[in-house]
Amino acid sequence: MFKPLNIMFCFFLFFTVFPVNAEDNFKVFVPEFIPKDASFEISIITSKNFPEAEKLDIYFFPDFSLTINEIELRTDKGEYQISLNSEYLQNYSEISQKVSIDLTDTSIISPESFFEIIVHLKSRNANSNILKFYSEYTIRNEILGHLKISNENFDTDRPDLYRLSFNYFEKFYTAESAARFGQNSFLNIPLEYNFEEDLAAEFWIKFKNYKSTFLEIVDWETNRVEYYLSLNENQMLAVNSRLKNVFQLKPSFISSNCWYHFSIVFDKNKSQLSFLCNDEEFAKLQTNNYLDFNNFLFHFKNSNPSGNFNIDQFRLVKENGSLSGVVKNRNYSSYSDDSSGVFLQINFSETEIENLLGQKLITYGGIKLVKSNAPIFPRAPKVDIKLLNSFFEVDWTGGDYKNADYYVLERAIGSNSFEQVNREEADNSEEKSYSLLSEKPNQSEIFYFRIKQVNKDRSVVYSDIVKVGQGDIEDIILGQNYPNPFNPTTTIKFELLQDTNVEVKVFNLEGKEVALLHNGFLSHGVHQFEFDAKGLSSGIYIYQVKTPFSIKSHKMIFAK
Repeated sequence: MFKPLNIMFCFFLFFTVFPVNAEDNFKVFVPEFIPKDASFEISIITSKNFPEAEKLDIYFFPDFSLTINEIELRTDKGEYQISLNSEYLQNYSEISQKVSIDLTDTSIISPESFFEIIVHLKSRNANSNILKFYSEYTIRNEILGHLKISNENFDTDRPDLYRLSFNYFEKFYTAESAARFGQNSFLNIPLEYNFEEDLAAEFWIKFKNYKSTFLEIVDWETNRVEYYLSLNENQMLAVNSRLKNVFQLKPSFISSNCWYHFSIVFDKNKSQLSFLCNDEEFAKLQTNNYLDFNNFLFHFKNSNPSGNFNIDQFRLVKENGSLSGVVKNRNYSSYSDDSSGVFLQINFSETEIENLLGQKLITYGGIKLVKSNAPIFPRAPKVDIKLLNSFFEVDWTGGDYKNADYYVLERAIGSNSFEQVNREEADNSEEKSYSLLSEKPNQSEIFYFRIKQVNKDRSVVYSDIVKVGQGDIEDIILGQNYPNPFNPTTTIKFELLQDTNVEVKVFNLEGKEVALLHNGFLSHGVHQFEFDAKGLSSGIYIYQVKTPFSIKSHKMIFAK
């Protein structure tokens, strides 16, 4: 049975701890690290915002490669399946997947309680997807209001229609194996490193149908559990302590089958313990002076017979007062930072665990090593450029040299695309410095260089782009839309020269935004988006592609 305060307390925290718009009446949780072709969930938490409302209708518009498998309603009364029906929504000229929630049924929904809507999704053969949704609170078919949120990342050009973006990652060979915790499995890791200031414990974790405690922090001198982390009945993270002195900063929903990066920071000087998920602090507490962090032991466990979880890449890191080293190294199997270092790292290979068992007092039982699809990627080379009369000398080091097959030096001149100018075979025996020359053409253009590392499994990773010459960095090559003029659809195509966050928008000549085509992360390469001008007047429009480094825009003509 669900505890009545679970949903209410999570939602209450969000609106009391964080300043939000007075009209906001729901919160949506979207996972960040979603494996490609995986099933996953989003959570929408709201309440009966309009007391007289009889129904809440929500209309979902998924991409063609995104499937809604089912919808759950979770309340303080229990958990219920909601039927999903196709319905044409005339105002938006689209077929929707509609769910209706009966707000008058007090056996399911308490009048003043919050409730949670879980949307189960499945992506197929896509690198990214969009899910739009629209809602109506109604009484006798009269619309009283809508779900509203002021977060600009969810807004679209149409009133009360919200857009959620999902980006998926592909498994790399660098994620080899993970530890799967089935029922009654455990892993004990003591913190016996006599650290004097800050220590961060960080790991990747993926849950499947899991609602229970998954980590206890034990004082091994007294054998008492001082703190523990769990997922509650609503898949919300919960942190508790023996003395109940935890300050929960923000609610965090955890989707099944998605990876989450946890950091637990021990600050000796301030006697504080902080908990972060995907680099956001969701709880912190003041510890008792009599507790010695060096006596703590991490006890991962699974006592849930119907669920399991995987852990990959556990580290204990000596920190310097910030988590900068942890953040920039979280997606790499090798750790590289000048201001912090690793006391312990476990990547869960059979050989590694056998060696650790004899050295570090680490014990385990019942866990199974399985293939991992964690977001752990090959490290890219670091590049430096020198000008030698009529040549550029490009030097690079690092990268995932053990698994690299060869390196390609690529160059772009001005706004042109990158082209190969040289190639070097990789030396897998040791990390070394490489150097290649590129002729400098007799022109005063801006040059961009990067190293493409081609790995033995044919996967590719790129270095950062190095610019030579004057002017602001340009990382977008924007083409003209096609067709142009158009009626009513056209395709906007551009190339990104590096991985980055991107906004793709369309404006009218008055500067008013009429469409948001994309807002989020995109990898380097060619991308295209379709713009549909149905419902707009004929005329000239401007499409704009914006990154943190540059903005490019072109005009296009809509002719009915």
